[in-house]
Amino acid sequence: MKTYLTYGFIMTLAGALLGLGLFFGGFHSDPAKLKLAQNLGYLIGFVIGIACLLLGMREKRAATPPEKSWGYGSAFGTGVMISLFSSLFSAIYNYAYFAYINPGFSELFVEFQIMEMEAKKFPTAHIDSAMPMLEMIARPGVMTAMGLFGGFLILLVLSLIVAAFVKNRPVTSPPTV
Repeated sequence: MKTYLTYGFIMTLAGALLGLGLFFGGFHSDPAKLKLAQNLGYLIGFVIGIACLLLGMREKRAATPPEKSWGYGSAFGTGVMISLFSSLFSAIYNYAYFAYINPGFSELFVEFQIMEMEAKKFPTAHIDSAMPMLEMIARPGVMTAMGLFGGFLILLVLSLIVAAFVKNRPVTSPPTV
């Protein structure tokens, strides 16, 4: 349980530091900069996720006694648990971020979505009809819930992939005499 909590927390902490860095860097205050912040967040977030899953799976594998089996299922199960704790910790952080640290993010998100639709030449009537849905989605609780489930699903997919590389124990050569 300690491994799951530790790496789930580290993943959340690294993501929170990334988000706060983008916030203090001014990327969460202007709709024009939000696209770059989103892309950086996805790219660096994937690296953080893969690194924490890999390190957590390797630590759990090393802590598993040699006589106990360790395979793809064990590696994936470890990834699922790390993903679960990371998603739960991230939900707490995200709600605090959207509700208290950057309460203006909701308006920024709506402005950004409108800007994206205008860039794609959506009709004004379509944009106007999308406004109530955008405003509903942009509430802190809804954004947190979407991040919880979306983040967990993404981490599950990453766990499926990373587990393939951690499923086997390292080959150790017999001691030489």
